[in-house]
Amino acid sequence: MTSATVCSNAYIVEGVLGSLPTVALIHPSGAELVVALRGATVLAWRAPWGAGSEEREVRDLLDGYVAESELLAQEATRSGLMLPFANRVAAGTYTFDGVTHHVPPAPGEVGTLHGFVRLQDWELVPGVDAEDSVDGAVSVELATCVQSTDVAGYPFDLETRIRFELTEETLDVTWSYRNVGRLAAPVTAGWHPYFRVPGHATIDALELHVPARATVATDAGLIPLDGEAAREVRAAVGPLGLAGTTLDTAFTDLVPDADGLARTRVLDPATGAGVEVWQERGNMHVYTGDGLGRRARASIALEPVESLTNAFNRPDCAQQVRLAAGEEREFRFGARVIAPREG
Repeated sequence: MTSATVCSNAYIVEGVLGSLPTVALIHPSGAELVVALRGATVLAWRAPWGAGSEEREVRDLLDGYVAESELLAQEATRSGLMLPFANRVAAGTYTFDGVTHHVPPAPGEVGTLHGFVRLQDWELVPGVDAEDSVDGAVSVELATCVQSTDVAGYPFDLETRIRFELTEETLDVTWSYRNVGRLAAPVTAGWHPYFRVPGHATIDALELHVPARATVATDAGLIPLDGEAAREVRAAVGPLGLAGTTLDTAFTDLVPDADGLARTRVLDPATGAGVEVWQERGNMHVYTGDGLGRRARASIALEPVESLTNAFNRPDCAQQVRLAAGEEREFRFGARVIAPREG
């Protein structure tokens, strides 16, 4: 850690992960958020955990990168911000406004997936460092630009900002992006975090609850089937025991609560404790982390995404991904600690 900015009882601490700069946002409760400026990648989210005030200790709730080499290699895309597309683009090729484009895979990756702002360097937005709000939240905001020369096959210009707000029990994210070019652009966003429940070395004893009316049917390459064939109607998921369950699955037609937010939960059924991920729209992609070597099934990816995988190639997503010149869009999502049941 190299330097600190104090705002009321909150702190922003600048540091490094290897040679990569980071910022840590410290809440007066002891909750902490650590973000690498490379990709605005959340490395850690820690919050008070436990049943009573005397028993609560700050625990890790997110399974992020712990070394510079992991982040640079983009191992498992941990906490990756996915933009200008989320998950896969079939064969790396799409057609927009009559022009066909080909986006090559990122270095070291097979297939075109997860966009490329996760590979860019972001910067702190001046004047919005840690600040106390009415509800006790503290926040930090980062920004970057996508230029038409950044990546082959994406000749569009975007400006994007992301604001992380931290309270004792919540991490809320507001992500805005604007088309600063002269032509319309295809854009869709998503986040790829892995969550853990303290006290559990694996996810096998946990339960999953997803408020969805349907799952997305895909081919062997995890590309959704065409048209309505992609939508498999089902009852809302929950509780689904994760022992023996393997998922790399998108859930769609999310059912919101009365406040308009859809909430996915992973819980310890014995205590009721866990983590909740909310989103204002879109789909929820769940990945149980099978095949991730030593970290397989140590955590679960709960990914809020704005649209279906391969949205750039789907007529049913054409208006959803289209961002007119000068237009700005916002995607809001976040996470919350679910405390153990009393008694």
